[in-house]
Order: sequence, then structure tokens, then C-alpha cells
Amino acid sequence: MSVSQGIFSGMCDYCQRFDLFNMINDALLLIDFEDGKILFINQKALTLYQYTEEEFLTLFADDIANSSMRTLRENMELAKTHKEGYIFTTNHIKKDGTIFKVEVSARYMTLHGTPVFAAVIRNLTFDGKMREEIQIAGQVQHRMLPRDLENELFRIRSVYQPHHYVSGDLYDFVYEEKSQLLFGIMIDVMGHGVAAALQTSILKYLFLKAIKKNITINDRLAWINKEVMPFFKGGQFAGVFLFEFDFMCNTLTYAAGGINHFIILKEQGPHIIKTPGLFLGINEDEVYDQGSYHFTSGESFLFLTDGLFERIVQPMDHELDFWSIHELSKKIVNSGECNDDASGVGILIR
Repeated sequence: MSVSQGIFSGMCDYCQRFDLFNMINDALLLIDFEDGKILFINQKALTLYQYTEEEFLTLFADDIANSSMRTLRENMELAKTHKEGYIFTTNHIKKDGTIFKVEVSARYMTLHGTPVFAAVIRNLTFDGKMREEIQIAGQVQHRMLPRDLENELFRIRSVYQPHHYVSGDLYDFVYEEKSQLLFGIMIDVMGHGVAAALQTSILKYLFLKAIKKNITINDRLAWINKEVMPFFKGGQFAGVFLFEFDFMCNTLTYAAGGINHFIILKEQGPHIIKTPGLFLGINEDEVYDQGSYHFTSGESFLFLTDGLFERIVQPMDHELDFWSIHELSKKIVNSGECNDDASGVGILIR
């Protein structure tokens, strides 16, 4: 029997099964209602507060609460008067002194004559459950990216690095073998959080719908902009760059909306191509320009979001080729020095 179970050793067999409380995904504390002594903790509470079980059972409620004893007692009394339970937010303290925000679901009860303040505690800080959920979301977002592609016409190499777990940057590309068309999109949504990540997913979905439309690439961008407007409110916007390689005609066509640059690598070295276009999510009826370029074997193209483009030293070294820029881009995103999401797609014409 553990130390905390020993507190209730005089109770019935059913009440002694406190190991069942370790199945709860949040921290659980049972506190003596009269003097605030901590009587029981589950395993989640040990992990959250970083105490050993023996240490925890020497503490009182005010040892872990970053609030006055008066406030603590008021919350305990409110839990007693609310028969269905009482929920409140407060700040707690870990063993190392870290202060963090929690949501407390509290209830007053009597266990074999002992008045008890039962508290289920949910960590509301990024260091708790939210961090785990965002990490999972980031992994899902990464797995949704297309894998690098290679055939007899071209090679594709990509880089991707969120600033924090989930990214406001994204890319996608689709190759239609029958028509020998390669469609692609670069996305750079304002912000780095969960909302930005959801907006990138919406833009990715609209891109896949747009490439099925028999319209010009600039009209596709205008259609995407109009469709995405309801998802961008309060001054939010997104940079988008659409491109299409036609390997029957050896032609690249493109339209820019906020991502206003790409790089062409020729024998003479890299050349930055600038093209106008307003961000998406600002003007519902925005009209976009379309550009074109006739490519030849051996040339390559780099489409980069600002987080990566701005980290490449300008002017670019004329000795750089497709492979060396790809290695440079990987070093940049893995350096830990980027203060923005970063994505890039490179296409080498064979």
C-alpha cells in the first residue's frame, strides 16, 4: 500500500482502491477541508508538480497555490455550497518554483466522516496538455506534405520547418502524368499558431480544388482569394504563390499574391524574379497578374517563403547550384536561428 493510500487504511476495501485514480488524465488531489492538509494525490499530480509522493503528503493546499489563504478558503467554501461542483481558474506552483495556470474542478465530499475538498486540476499552460496536443497537430501537418518527387522530367526537393510545432507556412504540389503538368503552391499565413495552421490547411484544400478548374492560373489565384475570405478576419492575410510547369511546352506560368519572388538558377548563377500581387484575404475582388517563362534542361527553380528567403545572404553567390542551395536551405532551417516558419520547394529540370 502506498503512503497516500495509508491515509485511508481504516476505510472499506472499495475506498482503498485509490490506484484507480491514476487512470484519470488530469491531476487529482484530496485535501482535508478543515486544515488544508493534502491527503491523497494521483500519479498525474506527482508528474505535474514534480514532488515525490512522500514529499507531497507533507504539504498543505497553500503550499502549491499561488494565492492568499483567504482566496483559497473562499474557493473551498464555494465548492461546499455548489452541490454539482465548482470550477475556477488560479495559479499553482511546482516544486522548482514555476508558476502555472490551472483550471480546478472542485467538489466537497465526506469520506468516512472526514470532510474532503476534492480537486481535479487541468494544466492550462502551454507546458501541459496543450503542448502535447499542439505537438500532435504539428506531426499531422508535417505528414500531410507531399514527398519529394523525381522522374525523367524533373526532380523536386523540399525543406520545411515550423517556428513552433505547427506552421503558418505550407507547400503542396501535384503532378499529372498524362498531361505532364506540375501544379504547385507556396503558402505563408500571417502568424505561427494553431489558427494560422488551420488557415494553411484551408488554402491547401482550395488549391486542390482550383487546379481542377479550366481557367488561367491568375484566375485560379483570384478564385482561391475569394473563397478564403470568410476565414480571414480582423486584418489577417496570407501570402500565396501559384505555379504550373507544362513539360509538353516547356513553360512555367505563375501568379503571386503576397509571395512576390522566386529564384531561377541558370548556368550564369541564380536570378531573383520579382512579381507583383496583393496578399490574399484583404480584397475579395482582387485581380492578379500572370507571368510566364520558357525553361530549358538544366535550369532549376526555387520557391521560398519569407522565413527562408530572407535568411539567404543577398546578393546570392553565383557559384551556388541547385544542390548547394538545397543543402544551404536545410542548414538554415535546422540551425535553430530562424525566427519564422520556413518552407521551400526546389525543382530541377532534367
